[in-house]
Amino acid sequence: MKIKTNTVLGEVMKSSEIREKFLSFFKKRKHKIYPSSSLIPGNDPSLLFTSAGMVPFKDIFLGKTKPESSKAASLQCCFRTSDIENVGYTNRHHTFFEMFGNFSFGDYFKEEAISWAWEFLTDKMDLEKAKLYASVYNEDDESYQIWRKFLPEERIVRLGKESNFWQMAETGPCGPCSEILIDRGKEYSCGKPGCAPGCDCDRYLEIWNLVFTQFEKSSNGTLKPLPQKNIDTGMGLERLSAVVQNVPTVFESDLLKPIMDEVCKLAGVSYNENKRDNISLRIITDHIRGIVFLINDGILPANEERGYVLRRILRRAAKEGKLLGIQQSFLYKLSDKVVEVMGSFYPALVTKKNYIREICKMEEERFKETLDKGYEMLANLIVDLGKKGKKRIPGKEVFKLYDTYGFPLDLTREIAEEKKIGIDEEGFKNQMEKQQKTASKSWKGFNEREKTFYDKIHKEVGDTIFRGYFFNKLLAKIDMIIGENNKIIDEIKKGDVVQIILSETPFYGESGGQVGDKGKILKEIKSENGKKIEAEMSVLNAEKMFGKLVIHKVKVLKGKFRKGDTVDAFIDTERRSSISRSHTATHLLQAALRQIVGVHVKQSGSLVECDRFRFDFTHFSGLLPEQIEKTEELVNKMIRKNLTVLISEISLDEAKQMQAMAHFGEKYGEKVRVVMISSEGWDAPEDAVSIELCGGTHCCATGEIGLFKIINETSISSGVRRIEVLTGEAAYQFVKKEEKDLLNIANVLKVPVNLVEMQIEKIIKTSEEQKKELSRMRGEVFNFQSVDLVKNEVRKIAGINVLSHKIEAADSRDLRNYGDRLMDKLKKGVIVLGSIIDNKPFLICMVADSEVKKGLHAGKIIKKLTEIVDGSGGGRANLAQGGGKNKEKLEESLAQVEEIIRENTK
Repeated sequence: MKIKTNTVLGEVMKSSEIREKFLSFFKKRKHKIYPSSSLIPGNDPSLLFTSAGMVPFKDIFLGKTKPESSKAASLQCCFRTSDIENVGYTNRHHTFFEMFGNFSFGDYFKEEAISWAWEFLTDKMDLEKAKLYASVYNEDDESYQIWRKFLPEERIVRLGKESNFWQMAETGPCGPCSEILIDRGKEYSCGKPGCAPGCDCDRYLEIWNLVFTQFEKSSNGTLKPLPQKNIDTGMGLERLSAVVQNVPTVFESDLLKPIMDEVCKLAGVSYNENKRDNISLRIITDHIRGIVFLINDGILPANEERGYVLRRILRRAAKEGKLLGIQQSFLYKLSDKVVEVMGSFYPALVTKKNYIREICKMEEERFKETLDKGYEMLANLIVDLGKKGKKRIPGKEVFKLYDTYGFPLDLTREIAEEKKIGIDEEGFKNQMEKQQKTASKSWKGFNEREKTFYDKIHKEVGDTIFRGYFFNKLLAKIDMIIGENNKIIDEIKKGDVVQIILSETPFYGESGGQVGDKGKILKEIKSENGKKIEAEMSVLNAEKMFGKLVIHKVKVLKGKFRKGDTVDAFIDTERRSSISRSHTATHLLQAALRQIVGVHVKQSGSLVECDRFRFDFTHFSGLLPEQIEKTEELVNKMIRKNLTVLISEISLDEAKQMQAMAHFGEKYGEKVRVVMISSEGWDAPEDAVSIELCGGTHCCATGEIGLFKIINETSISSGVRRIEVLTGEAAYQFVKKEEKDLLNIANVLKVPVNLVEMQIEKIIKTSEEQKKELSRMRGEVFNFQSVDLVKNEVRKIAGINVLSHKIEAADSRDLRNYGDRLMDKLKKGVIVLGSIIDNKPFLICMVADSEVKKGLHAGKIIKKLTEIVDGSGGGRANLAQGGGKNKEKLEESLAQVEEIIRENTK
């Protein structure tokens, strides 16, 4: 095979050159070049990840939005888990990869798509023409004839629907596709007699897939020609690089080899020395790229949805590191190498390098802890099964190890094989399928019946025209009334609580974290004395559905309303202003956090209410007190500057050029609403404090917010923090209350306010000294008591010294100290002590090493004892503790010690 070289340096063409050549090739052919979108699909909540180059253009292909250009090209970062079981075991599978694509939206079709693909591969990439093949759908004569211009008949292969016909869903746009393959030589063949293009081995490697979307498939299976034919192509950079650089596998191209070399260095192994090591090296090399890019796009390890996938691949990579002999955390070091290799083309990686590193390290260390627990649990499980004469670990238990402790199936299998015991893999798979079905239902996130009902309503009445950005009141018509049990009704009377839809509305529907407006709706009639209120209803809430349908929840206070009535709608302006001030404050908070905590901070949720809001954001640890103080100080400084809040509707492209922040999961159209907070105006976006895409309501200037006060900062899930804030009047009243409380404390302490802190420190110091003295005295008393306890309370059970007793203890530390003293005197045996601490039962169990060798385990003993007091506990073999809720059952629990030890020594 010929290898394309750099004519100046005589070097093999680098992947960076391949990127540049592809994009410039299609730019010269009038394609609009798009940067890679996020791995979180912004326009399709049904997808977990961006899995193909066409995903960002899906709405265009479906006819939902119009393209900015009829021709497009991109290099899109993609992530898939469909091939995860093959990753590492083959030469070509990935989870994360970069996909080239060129697209036509009703512009060019098969002739250009095929000829340009041929030209790029043979001219720009200099691939040997004699080694190239094409596959076409067996009924696609048009593509076949076009390929005959470039290839002889024997190198054009007709294949069936399974491989060469593409469809997005059961119905809708679809069409044939043509794949370009390259013969890599006999050494890559599977060796089977029928090995030919279409075989799944590595010889005839697919490089580029050209999809010709030309039909509309109906529910009865008939294909109708589309009025606008589209082109969607996809080609993996990793495969193309491996082919162009003439290396055996994708892992040996310049995209992945530097990363794999680093893994080899960390593990002290070499590639191609050991088959099992090769698998581990490939898995780690692939997964660390996915890990880095997923974290870069704002995903954090979690137990659901995207975070769950990230956690799984990170732990899978960490486990493979263990198999290679890497005992310490290492993925955070490896993430640096990914940034080094990929950072020049994806500069955001460089900006977030330290953040990515920190997340990797934290999650890997957390996994090490759970892995240790998993090892212990598996060891105990194998012992218990052995006692019962069983030779197989149930699938439910294998899944529990996998799901709860992150313990990989193959690791369980290896340990089980060492112990000459089997595992129920079928049962494990059943449990896995159950969980996947549950996760799938959870991901849909909708009550399907409700969704279907309101979808039908939306289609009937259309979008609600929202005029609330500019009007606080307006005339509107009642388009629909929805009564109890979603029944459509024509009339409502006093006392009825229903939902209504107006033809247009000033009421902001709850969305984007901002609560809905409240207010009133009146029906007036003319009378001799002017207008008279015939009917009135209170608007309890407004909620937005399907993007633009606003549902008003109302209660009729007076008279009757009918469908079709013309009414006056009024929002509660004071409440709206308060909410708007809070919403603007969320933008200031995000800007301040990104400045003080780091640019990795991104909003992941919010609830904006009157004079208060909560703000969820991505960050790997709790904020330090000084960070909270600096953030609060910076926001209040922005407020005092009375910066202008500018709002405009512009194209999504213009917003991206301004580097406006978008929210993942939100769907944006061609036009977007941009909120900019600045003292310089639209001409200097680079000087703005904040630029965000936002559909919420805002104040006109930051000075209107008044006061900003952070009242709480906490964790809500792994990698996500929550800040709670008061603004305006609520913030003022909060500060006034704190001031009043401080004065009251000063009066109680009988000192001036400025000496309160000093006086409290003095009281605490005195109290600590008294506690120490009390503990010392209690210890001396217990020393005397312990002699009697050992002498009179120790019982022989199955040849083991056992002491169980209820004593008085100030805290768990005291109880443990007493246990240590008793064990010093007893030397061998089991000690169980119980005490009422803070009005709750608490137990501690100590087992001497000699008894641990006999099979006794403190953790198992304490677990059974704490169940009696309605609690839980656990620990190591020689020390465990726990507590409960029912103090009346403490003595009953201690009385069971003898029976539990007998059971465990049989």
